[in-house]
Amino acid sequence: MNLIVDIGNTRTKYAVFDDGAWVECGLGLPEVYDLAKTYRENGKEVDLILSSTGAISAEVRERLREVSTFFCEVSSEIPLPIRLGYDTPKTLGVDRIAGCVGGAFLFPGRELLVIDSGTAITYDFVSADGEFRGGNISPGLGIRFRALNEFTASLPLVKCSMEHGYIGKNTHDAILNGVMNGILFEVRGYIDELLRNNPHAVVIITGGGSEYLKKTLKRTVCFEDKLVITGLNRILEYQKTVNYT
Repeated sequence: MNLIVDIGNTRTKYAVFDDGAWVECGLGLPEVYDLAKTYRENGKEVDLILSSTGAISAEVRERLREVSTFFCEVSSEIPLPIRLGYDTPKTLGVDRIAGCVGGAFLFPGRELLVIDSGTAITYDFVSADGEFRGGNISPGLGIRFRALNEFTASLPLVKCSMEHGYIGKNTHDAILNGVMNGILFEVRGYIDELLRNNPHAVVIITGGGSEYLKKTLKRTVCFEDKLVITGLNRILEYQKTVNYT
């Protein structure tokens, strides 16, 4: 049984895979400990992978080791099922690594553009032979709305909405349309450039902000809400192969 633990800036997510199939998911570190202990008490091996976008205390890391049969932590320095063609791999976020590994696993032998729309929007490119070629980082929805409010004297803070138009007739709508369409046009630009040079490439979009792109882009891209979790599970399987052989 594989237990995926993803500690973010505001919450901890976990997922369980058994024989490659997704079983369940949830939130919270106490729940992770209880779940792992239950599986161990029932005679199951618990192979655990830890991913974090921030610092993790030694206590948390040690407790996760204690409840697992096999333990590993994601970083750019561990063996990976893809190659990292990046000048500064130590600065590469583990979520970006996992998303690209997930994409390469789902679409082997295809050139990929992996777009993760979260707090930031990341655009990452993977070659057909499995090399992470690099990518770009752009402000996400929330950052753009807050920036217009915080760095100007009179513009209000506007919330994102599925219901937006093209030309604003008031300040609220001008901001809403500007941010929502700005992201949409940006994403389209990356997709169009990739497909212009490689019409057989695959575009995968994930992340919480991807909901705002589905209505317009769903016919030309693949939306995978479990992409990062799938990638982490693939990295865990790879680690077990490396360490057990």
